[in-house]
Amino acid sequence: MSQQQKQSKELKIVTRPVVTVDSIKGDVIKLKLLHIIKHLNSISEKALTHLIYLLQNELKIQLKYSFINVGGVPCSKQLRDDINILLYLGLVETDSLSRKLRLTSNGVEFLEKYGLSNEELNTLLSGVDELKSKTSSIDAEADLSARKVRSSRS
Repeated sequence: MSQQQKQSKELKIVTRPVVTVDSIKGDVIKLKLLHIIKHLNSISEKALTHLIYLLQNELKIQLKYSFINVGGVPCSKQLRDDINILLYLGLVETDSLSRKLRLTSNGVEFLEKYGLSNEELNTLLSGVDELKSKTSSIDAEADLSARKVRSSRS
């Protein structure tokens, strides 16, 4: 019993900086992320992660994300955090049926006001179009799993 008394749970406090919509205005990386999601209309988080990974590694488009490969699947904590920030701020939402990310009306308005220059945008979106075929199968997989979940609930 003395051993049980010695065991205690520790509370770990992690501080996060406050993020506001105003702080996104000057963040080119998050603006690029918003433009990619808008350009594709909707995309699963897994497909978006693959797409960003391919943009950086194959087309050498500069984004700040570092990736680790887990079983051949690229993962990035920074990208996940940025997606969560955009969801939290209401610029991006997850579609309730398909479970895909898409811009909200606030996100579309925000991009109209604070979007990237045409030159930057053209380079980015042509890269996205070039790699779209490589990520479409991942997006299709997300569609299938969303359908399975919906049909099992019915």
